Amino acid sequence: MKRRVRFPLMAKMLLWLCVHLGVLAAAFFIFVAWQLRLGLDSFLSGTAGERLRDVGEQVATELRDAPRREWPEILQRRQAALGVEVFLQLGPGDWVRGAPQKIPPNIDQRIKGFRRPEPRPARGPGGLHEERGGPGDQMGRPPRGREGRPPPPRFDGPPEEEEDLFIGDPRPPEVRDGIRPGPRERPLREADPIRLATDGLAPRARPDFLARGMGGDGYWAGIDLPLSEPPAQQPLHGLLVLRAAEISGNGLFFNLKPWVIGGLVVLGLSLLLWAPFFFGITRYLSRLSRTTEAIADGKFDTRIGLSRSDELGSLGDSIETMASRLDRLVRGQKRFLGDVAHELCSPLVRIRTGLGVLEYGLTPEQQVRLESIEEDVGELSQLVSEVLAFTRASTAPGSVRLEAVELVPVIQLALSRECPGQKAELEIPEKLAVLADKSLFARAVANVLRNAACHGGDECELKISATPNGDEVELRLADNGPGVDPADLPRLFEPFYRPDAARTREAGGVGLGLAIVRSGIEACGGTVRAESALPHGLCVVFRLPAASAEAHKN
Repeated sequence: MKRRVRFPLMAKMLLWLCVHLGVLAAAFFIFVAWQLRLGLDSFLSGTAGERLRDVGEQVATELRDAPRREWPEILQRRQAALGVEVFLQLGPGDWVRGAPQKIPPNIDQRIKGFRRPEPRPARGPGGLHEERGGPGDQMGRPPRGREGRPPPPRFDGPPEEEEDLFIGDPRPPEVRDGIRPGPRERPLREADPIRLATDGLAPRARPDFLARGMGGDGYWAGIDLPLSEPPAQQPLHGLLVLRAAEISGNGLFFNLKPWVIGGLVVLGLSLLLWAPFFFGITRYLSRLSRTTEAIADGKFDTRIGLSRSDELGSLGDSIETMASRLDRLVRGQKRFLGDVAHELCSPLVRIRTGLGVLEYGLTPEQQVRLESIEEDVGELSQLVSEVLAFTRASTAPGSVRLEAVELVPVIQLALSRECPGQKAELEIPEKLAVLADKSLFARAVANVLRNAACHGGDECELKISATPNGDEVELRLADNGPGVDPADLPRLFEPFYRPDAARTREAGGVGLGLAIVRSGIEACGGTVRAESALPHGLCVVFRLPAASAEAHKN
């Protein structure tokens, strides 16, 4: 019967652990992707907001230090450096370098919803000072301007001149304060840079939004840029709009690397927490599997060699206890068989002696009956000898003497005794030797060859080969006889077992020949198995320790 191929338990558990970690990783990335699709504004409070704020500060500084006509060039350089599309809106519909070709509806709503600073109250009649009590304060003093100076006189020029005072002022002329510039407040021209007021804390760039375009049309970010904060005019704030095709935005919007590293760290920690539990169980189960296989092969003295305080440990203790009891039971049975066989030897000798005495003076009919009795006694004597040989190696292991045994002389002697005249092919290297008890090894080889000659007939051909394999030697004894049913191969070496085709006295023997083979080979520290030979026949395979060069010389 062919042995079913099994998937190792360690491989199964490792595969399941990998599936578990893969599910965790997939859930993690699905969650991240879901969060990214729902809304990205929450990332503005983290490193993404800091990166966008730094970019806004750099762009705002460059724009304030340069004339208006150079702003498109600055934005172009920034676009090339950042790797994203860059746009600047100074007011509704007022874009530097033109507006984006296509703005998704949700992004357009965010741009329109951008809130610029409110206009400062105008100075003079109806302005700040009138709210405080008219043209003078409560003390009756005239209103003072910045730094204690009187406020500059109003500029009552025409509206067209008034529009040129401050670049980018989106207020209509009727709302502007119309203050004539004083000595320190001259009109700004197209070539003049725009600077922040020096008094107080200057406002900083502020990320306004970060969102994914509706329909997957890129990822957009808006940054509030403070371009001008004059003390008596409308503050000039622009909206810097950045667009990228990918979520990373070339590292500005979202840096996936920390998330990946964090996910890998989580998976690594999970693996480290699982590893002791995983390898502890698989290691113990592997030991348990090897131990039970050895016990099934009759090696009842095998032990697991590990201890655990859980249910697996209890199972291992139960198996070791079972093996000890089986060992005592089997040894007791073999010892009983040996004792019985030994006690039967003396009566058998006396019976055969008595039969020899009775042979004289009998009639022909009595002679026939006497020969039948002698045949039965001979069979019983052979059975007793087989039982004694079977129990020798297992009940008296101290009598086994291992030595270097050359294969060719032993096999040639067994062939001449058990298979005289039969064709045999030997493929054994010269001087190849094994470490074994010579008598047990010779008896095992003789039993196999006798079995092949008995069941194969006179036309049976034998092929005997041996090959060294590392620290072992594999000896194969094959015949081209009728062979054995594959279902019977695993039980051929059981005591008193005979296949259905060999259950007669003439063909089957007593069923101890191959059991003696196994007992002898295992006593020498080797293993034996049977397999079908091609195209037909039986092949018995010995695996014995190879004899070292020093042992061979001795």
